[in-house]
Amino acid sequence: MDSQIQIIDSKTGKSKRGISGHTDAVTGVSFVGSSNIVLSCSWDMTTRLWNRKKIDESLSIKHPSEVKALTVSMKLGKGASGSRDGMVKIFSQRSLKTLRNLQAHNSDISGLSILAEEQKILTASYDGTCRLWNLTSYDAEKTIVKQKERIRSMTATPDGVNVFLGLQSGKISKVNIGNTREKSELVGHTDIVSALSVDPTGQYIASASWDRTIKIWALDNNSVLASGKLMTGISALVWSIDGNTLYSADQSGAIVSWTPFD
Repeated sequence: MDSQIQIIDSKTGKSKRGISGHTDAVTGVSFVGSSNIVLSCSWDMTTRLWNRKKIDESLSIKHPSEVKALTVSMKLGKGASGSRDGMVKIFSQRSLKTLRNLQAHNSDISGLSILAEEQKILTASYDGTCRLWNLTSYDAEKTIVKQKERIRSMTATPDGVNVFLGLQSGKISKVNIGNTREKSELVGHTDIVSALSVDPTGQYIASASWDRTIKIWALDNNSVLASGKLMTGISALVWSIDGNTLYSADQSGAIVSWTPFD
């Protein structure tokens, strides 16, 4: 919320470097290829690409409204950021040049996920829809879900088979991208599902909620394997590359590491 980006040493939990430049809350951060390149988006209506060795030379894209979500694909060399007006900007990962503007939804973008093997991107929104787009033609291919309830978070399995949608009610919808009639629900949270993250193996999904809990689910039977609780709502989740550690960020400003399988 203080507009700062902190690079954290995952072993010690200490900040290695701060990055200043945004002028409002930072809503998304991702490393790009190495720990030297950082992509971020903010309520200041920009998406920025930072080189940690040349912090003062950041590249930026301007949105017409606050930016809420981002994703990047090293394989395709493309990234995407989505804002509160429903627009998704597709950009070059290297130069941050805008390749296409997609008026994807009519309300806040709440989730983006690139399916690199299929050269497609999933978009989700507060308007209750999840859509699949072609990253070559930039055409909309299908609507995965259309409902009245807000979608607050989204993630997809690494193989591009299933998409998971975190809902306003606390439910999680699991939908087969190829056959949207094949769907199920993961029920366990009692408030907004604010973040979702599939582990690198595609066997588990972590979910976080404003009910202050984190849950680990087995994807073969949608059962809860582990659960943890914090003193405040959780806003972000990400797995380590080896899948052994889960990191959460919460509304107190803390980053917490979890080892759910120990």
